[in-house]
Amino acid sequence: MKLEVRRLNRILSYLFEETRALSDDDRELPMKWSMMHMYTSSQLGTLIALKQGLSPELLGIIAALHDIGAIKTKKRENHARNASKYVHELISLYNTTLRGNLPLITKEEQSIIHDAIVNHSDKDIVSKDPYIEAMKDVDSLDRYLHGINTKGGHITHLNNMMSL
Repeated sequence: MKLEVRRLNRILSYLFEETRALSDDDRELPMKWSMMHMYTSSQLGTLIALKQGLSPELLGIIAALHDIGAIKTKKRENHARNASKYVHELISLYNTTLRGNLPLITKEEQSIIHDAIVNHSDKDIVSKDPYIEAMKDVDSLDRYLHGINTKGGHITHLNNMMSL
């Protein structure tokens, strides 16, 4: 049995190259934290997708990119909404340059990725979209596992993960 995550791995490789040289200057969170959160969230997303019957690769990509707004702007405030532009740019770059002989990220997948990322911070709003809710769960669980104080809407999503 083989898990198909080649597009995810290509995107993670690109993100690693792009982020490893970024400095901590003027950032609210250190880049090492952002990189670690990106990778661990991606792994958790893949695992959670398997448990929930979602696409492991797609949720892994969403999880890898979910804080791209904070990485690019150096600010946490409105980082999910601010990610919109960067998500579209990265998917376009993947489809035109990075993918090589790997499959395209389709328009439908682009929409799922985008919507899950720009809505992942709305922890108190329940969505009918399983990828949005799964990304909220992933983010909440990953923060908890890294020892970050878990409160508010994160508690509901953390409890979702603990009951799997």
